[in-house]
Amino acid sequence: MKKLFILFCILVQPTFSQSNFQQFINSVNSASNDSTKNNLIDSFIVHARAVGIPYIEGNSANFVYRGIGTNVYLAGDMNGWNTSSDKFLELSNTNFFYITKNYELDARLDYKFVRDGTWILDPENPKTVSGGFGPNSELAMLYYIQPPEIKYYTDISHGKLKDTTFYSTNLSNSRTVRVYTPPNYESTTDSFPIIIVHDGLEYVSLAQMNNVLDYLIANNQIDPIIVVFIPPVNRTPEYAGSQMNQFTSFIVDEIIPYIDSRYRTKREAKYRAVVGASNGGNISLWLAYDRPDVFGNVAAQSSNVITSIQAGFQNSPKLNLKVYLDIGTYDISSLIPLVRNLKTTLESKGYDLFYREYHEGHSWGSWRAHIDDFLKFFFRKHRQK
Repeated sequence: MKKLFILFCILVQPTFSQSNFQQFINSVNSASNDSTKNNLIDSFIVHARAVGIPYIEGNSANFVYRGIGTNVYLAGDMNGWNTSSDKFLELSNTNFFYITKNYELDARLDYKFVRDGTWILDPENPKTVSGGFGPNSELAMLYYIQPPEIKYYTDISHGKLKDTTFYSTNLSNSRTVRVYTPPNYESTTDSFPIIIVHDGLEYVSLAQMNNVLDYLIANNQIDPIIVVFIPPVNRTPEYAGSQMNQFTSFIVDEIIPYIDSRYRTKREAKYRAVVGASNGGNISLWLAYDRPDVFGNVAAQSSNVITSIQAGFQNSPKLNLKVYLDIGTYDISSLIPLVRNLKTTLESKGYDLFYREYHEGHSWGSWRAHIDDFLKFFFRKHRQK
């Protein structure tokens, strides 16, 4: 339904011979005195605040800044967070700056302003999204649909989260492991599928994955699931470097037996999934490739794909895996061809593959909006007739 709505909106996209924003700029530039200029800017700001800033017209996003400063730049997903490529124009004899950029109608992007070398949120935009380095301002184009499933709803049942400090003998370190049990877990004798989630605590704090689980379970869109949220200790070595083999042993030989011994889990690979984003996607792909006897489902969001993973899937017979891949068209530029190449390889091998490209960047704002896609791909609720 969401995708049909986007298609409908694109088909009925309005056209503009000259934008209202450009007319405003022209009016200010042609004003006879500074007082008239500032009155025009005041009027525009009041109007723009009412409809939303950035001020969007069709596929144009008009970013505006009014205040102190000499040089203002736009930095975000749209330009790889470059601090000097997109400079605002300043209207003469005013403190009003602007820049106009064109994006797809369903794009959603994180951004900030860089004012005289200082990073700031867009002062006129109340919409923010949490990222790994704090909040960013959010640009959502006209036909981007905010994901309802990430919200907390008081009128549905909620799963429980339990934290445990877990020591790994394979890695010789400890970390907090957070386990989600679905609503009414204690009142049943059922066994449940499990998902291992890398960068796990951030999938809760930044992606609200527990809210997504509650929402989809309450709306009978997925089967109830046990989810194990695992954070890294040495992220790059564990996820994409020298400790990948030890990390694999940690997951397969320590975490899985621990969860199986303490929770009612389904033990077949088809009921187990491994999930992550960026380098967390890389280790997820590695675990699924290396141990398809343990994991029958893998989701990698905006993933790194190291050479051994690409070559492994390319040169090995097809494994019994369901694979979810997504990537942003505004993602880290080096990752896009890696994911596309892996997608081509998996298609050529006949894998059960769910692949999407979104007009978004390398951000938790993107990843959280697509958790529902891989959950439904792996564990969709099949209603009995």
